[in-house]
Amino acid sequence: MRSWLILSGVLWSTASLAVPVWTWVDEAGRKHFSDRPVPGARRIELGSAPVISLRSSSTPAATASAPDATESTAAVPAYTAFAIASPVDGQTLWNIAGRLDVTVELAPALQPGHRLHVDLDGRRIELAGAGPTLSVADVYRGLHTLSAVIVNDRDEDVLRSPGVTFTVQQTSILNPGNPQNRR
Repeated sequence: MRSWLILSGVLWSTASLAVPVWTWVDEAGRKHFSDRPVPGARRIELGSAPVISLRSSSTPAATASAPDATESTAAVPAYTAFAIASPVDGQTLWNIAGRLDVTVELAPALQPGHRLHVDLDGRRIELAGAGPTLSVADVYRGLHTLSAVIVNDRDEDVLRSPGVTFTVQQTSILNPGNPQNRR
């Protein structure tokens, strides 16, 4: 299994760099691959590396299924900054009473037809408002993951922020050492 992983890595890296690959079988019958020839090795011709074309968020492509494309598919300036400013990655929040304030850094401002959502623990939540600080309800104790998402008017993801992980701690009144717990 390990040799196949190495072979796969060699083939992919050499294909992308157009480096020749040599192969041979040793005395024990094991097949070898290398970027350097050895006596008795045979050169392998590799095709070009696959090219992956990603659609840019700044220039949405019009599809054949939507010939009457709306204004929302027109080219809009690309977002130059999009990240969660608060909570920060690894932060511990104490006694938030189930309400998480999320601050998003976004430049330029949200484009017409775009909305802001968050994915909290794999659950999509639409946020009301367009300000930099928004509130998410029902976030209780435990470890949580959060990322912000900009969606267009067809609910398609336009851009996703890097995710953050944070912990919510809640003081318990049931703690025997709590001074408020008088028995």
